[in-house]
Amino acid sequence: MKNAPRRTLSPLEQIRRQDSAPIARDDTSRIRRSLTTSDERLLRRLLKEPQDYIDSEEFRKDGAERAIFDEAPEIRKPDVSWYHPVMDDLGKDRKSTGKQVLLTAAEERVIFLQYNYARHRVSEIQNAVWATDDRQPTDEQIAGLLKWKRKANILREQIANTNLALVLAMAKRTRMSEVDFADLVSEGNMALLRAVDKFDAGRGFKFSTYACRAIIKAFSRQGMKLTKHRQRFPTDYDPKLERSD
Repeated sequence: MKNAPRRTLSPLEQIRRQDSAPIARDDTSRIRRSLTTSDERLLRRLLKEPQDYIDSEEFRKDGAERAIFDEAPEIRKPDVSWYHPVMDDLGKDRKSTGKQVLLTAAEERVIFLQYNYARHRVSEIQNAVWATDDRQPTDEQIAGLLKWKRKANILREQIANTNLALVLAMAKRTRMSEVDFADLVSEGNMALLRAVDKFDAGRGFKFSTYACRAIIKAFSRQGMKLTKHRQRFPTDYDPKLERSD
């Protein structure tokens, strides 16, 4: 019998394909039998690594899920079609022509509340599984873990994509001569994702303020790392030092 064709993995799923060993299947479990390889790997990670999140009193109110998702205003999604052409032409000081989305403070609070609620639900299910003697999730718990983790990943990606222009602007403003611009942007993007995970919208600050500080610190660390490397290896390649036959 031929195997069913695999669906195309999203970038976030590809990042999480670190553990190639599949989890043990339970023949009596309908959910487990329907899991794709990427689902199994994601589930394995979720059963091993605790999910962190920024807590909120809103999570414990009656009807929290309905209020946070169903009754919340729709958040504008960014158009990132401008990003790759700009990245492919880093040598020129060109401006992006794509339509960028600038969220209001109220919109940021909504999407971060949704993001952290999704992570909160993952954490709740994890704790319920680990509290059992066999630490094996039920079908309902497996479905819940995958559902809420996927939702969290989608929201995280949306927040990051909305702020991609911030990384480019900070990189152009910083302009470390000793650091390649593409490496600087890459480091800034990683700092942006970490900032998304740590930002507490309930404190009333704009995310851009928090993210800018995180990105600048990342740039500084990258510069210090390269400086230490050059102190240890002060000379560039010299053909005269190459050993001949």
